[in-house]
Amino acid sequence: MKLRFWGVRGFYPTPGAEFARYGGNTAACEVRNAAGQPLLVDVGTGAVGLGRALMGEAFGRGAGQLPILLTDTHLDHTGALPFFIPAFVPGNRLDLYGAAPVGLRRVLDALFDPHVCPINSIDNLSATIGIRDLPSTPFENNGFQIAGRRVPHGNDTGVGWRIEADGKVLAFLTAVDHPDGPLAESVLAIARDADLLVHIATWRDPGEWSSRRGGAVAHKALAVAHGAKAKRLCLSHYGPRCTDDRLEEMVRRLRDVSSLPVMASREGEEIEL
Repeated sequence: MKLRFWGVRGFYPTPGAEFARYGGNTAACEVRNAAGQPLLVDVGTGAVGLGRALMGEAFGRGAGQLPILLTDTHLDHTGALPFFIPAFVPGNRLDLYGAAPVGLRRVLDALFDPHVCPINSIDNLSATIGIRDLPSTPFENNGFQIAGRRVPHGNDTGVGWRIEADGKVLAFLTAVDHPDGPLAESVLAIARDADLLVHIATWRDPGEWSSRRGGAVAHKALAVAHGAKAKRLCLSHYGPRCTDDRLEEMVRRLRDVSSLPVMASREGEEIEL
């Protein structure tokens, strides 16, 4: 199993020289199993480039299948769906999984509201679109074994995803907060013994966040990795003030206090599990 990041930022895109080394698009990560089948985690602005690339494969012939796992329903995780080209090709199938208190379908429909988007409705997409509220049990799609758990995320509903294929485990916790006290069991369950944990690192220091914004601080990512006995930690979903230089300092600080391999996600980078 391998993954490629197409977008690594949170909140909104961050163009400019200070963000060029790691990229300025919002969350999107492509995962491939040994058979070459794809899976997508989040549909931030980075997914626009992925959509174009997929058109050179079965998706360009209307024969593509893509499970899409949403860790959150905010725009930095969903906003590129109206611009995702494979969704406009008849014969393709996209299965979206996520969670929202009002139902996932209602939230995604809002992206296509006629006052917001000229497509007018998600029903006007030519591909077959499946929308699945978070399944209560593990499931299989496109050769991946997938399990999702609701995780703390302020007033919103975050989802942690555990993805298994080819004897490897990939854990995504890129929409999670950590209130004071012990780490949530749902968080640890997603990350337990993972070969790679991809974890939110919106803020570099506790001073950059208030209790209203939750505890998505880099050192919490390290605490989760250690608590769950993950083998490697990859930071992602950086805050808009996190320049490349600040990001590299963040990684250095974590490496100074732990022997666990720590890296920072970068647009275009591929990681093999």
